[in-house]
Amino acid sequence: MPDPAATPPPPAKGSTLLWLFKCIFWPVVLLVQAIRIYFLGCLFTYGKRMARGVLCGLCVCCSCTYKDKAFPPTARSIGAWEGKSPEQIDAEVKWRRIGDIVAASSKTGAKLFAGKIEPADIAQGGLGDCWLMSALACLANREGAVQQVFLTKEYTHYGKYRIRLYDAPKDKWVTVVIDDWIPCNQQGQSIFAKPNGDEAWVLLLEKAVAKFKGSYANLDGGHTMWALECLTGDYVFKFKADAKTGRWRRYEMVHQAKQGGGGYDVMVRPTDDDLGSEEMFSTLLWYNRKRAFLAASNAGGGNDTQNVNGIVQGHAYAVCNAKLVDRFQLVQLRNPWGTFEWAGAWSDNSPLWEQHPKVKRALDFMPADDGTFWMEWKDFCAHYNCLEFCSWSTGFDDIALDVHEEHLICGPTWGCVEGCFKYWLCCLGIRALFFSRQSRNFERPEKAGCCAC
Repeated sequence: MPDPAATPPPPAKGSTLLWLFKCIFWPVVLLVQAIRIYFLGCLFTYGKRMARGVLCGLCVCCSCTYKDKAFPPTARSIGAWEGKSPEQIDAEVKWRRIGDIVAASSKTGAKLFAGKIEPADIAQGGLGDCWLMSALACLANREGAVQQVFLTKEYTHYGKYRIRLYDAPKDKWVTVVIDDWIPCNQQGQSIFAKPNGDEAWVLLLEKAVAKFKGSYANLDGGHTMWALECLTGDYVFKFKADAKTGRWRRYEMVHQAKQGGGGYDVMVRPTDDDLGSEEMFSTLLWYNRKRAFLAASNAGGGNDTQNVNGIVQGHAYAVCNAKLVDRFQLVQLRNPWGTFEWAGAWSDNSPLWEQHPKVKRALDFMPADDGTFWMEWKDFCAHYNCLEFCSWSTGFDDIALDVHEEHLICGPTWGCVEGCFKYWLCCLGIRALFFSRQSRNFERPEKAGCCAC
C-alpha cells in the first residue's frame, strides 16, 4: 500500500476552476489586461504629466520643490556614520538634487530610467550596502521587476517619489514617500550609490530603503534576502555551505520582535534540507530557469579590503546566470562595485574562452570591465559559502508600461506600441496568463519534475 504522505494531493478545487476560467475566457482576459496595462497606463501617464505641469509648474518656477520633513537632508537622515558627529556630517555632506548631480554628464536632463534597466546601472558607493546593491542588480536582471517597486513611473522636477516596499513583520505593503535630495561630497558627487549617466532609480531606491530602515547608516551591513523580500514581497531562503563537509544547509528568514519593542531583528533558522555540491548546482539551475532572484556571498571570509584572486572578501554579489554547457558548470556573477572581477578560470582574460568556442557562443561572451564575470562551479564553491534565493512571483503584475523618458512627449505612446507588440506577438500576455507563478516554499528540482541540466 503506498504511503499517503508520499502521494501528491489533488489540485485544489479553486485552482481547477480558475484554470478552466482562463481556458474559456482567455481572449477577454488578455484584452482587458492589455487595455489596463498599456492603453490606460499611457493615458494615465499623460494625465499625470498635465496635472504636474499645471499644479507643480508654478512651484518649480518659484524654486519651491518637495522636501521630505520626515527624512530631511540633514545629518539626522545619515545617522551614525563612520563615527562622525552630526556637526561633522553636516559640515562634510552637501545635499544636492538628482537633476543637479547628473547635469554635468547629461545633455537631456535626469531621468528615472534611461533605456534598458540592467545590472550595469548599479554602482556601490561609500556605504557597506553591497547586500542591497546586489539585490537591486538581481531585480535589474529581470524585465519589469524594478518598475514594480516604483509607484512614480518617471522623473519629476518637483522631486517627490512614491516607492512600494514590503513590511514583512506586518505582512503588508507600505508606500515610502521621498524627495530627491541626495548626500554628496564637497565636489558635488554622491557619497553613497553612484548614478549611471542620467538615471536616478538606484539613488532613489537606496534612499527609500534608508528611510524605511531609519537612516543611511542603518544600511551598513545586512542580508541580501531581506532586501529581496522587502523589494518583492516574495518568499526568500538561503543555503550555507559547511566548510568541512562541503554540503549546503538551507535556512529560512524570520523576523523577531526586539525585546522591549522598537522594531524587529532579522534571524535565520536552519531547516532539514541538506544538499551535496551537485544537488546544489542543480537547484541553482532550477531556480535560475524559474527566473528567481539569486545572490552569493562569502560570509565570514574577511572584509571588503581583502580579495582572493579578484573575489572581494565579506562581500555580496548578484548571481546573474547559471548554465551547464558542454560539461562545464558555469555561474555568472556581478560585483555591485561595477568593477573588480574574478581573475581565475573563465574570467574575462582567460584563454579557456578561445579553447572552447562552443561555450563562448552559447553564453554570448563579451569581455568588459563592468564587474560581471563567469566562473566554474568548483571555483564558486571554493570562494563563496552562501547562496540566497527569492522565488519571484510572476504574472500580469510584473508587466509594466515603459514610458521611454528619452523620447520625451512621445515616450508613453512609444512604450504602448512596443509593449503591445511584445504582449501579443511575443506571447508576453500568454505567459503571464497561463504560466504565472507564486511559490511560498522551497522546491527541489526532482520534485518539480524537471531535469536540472
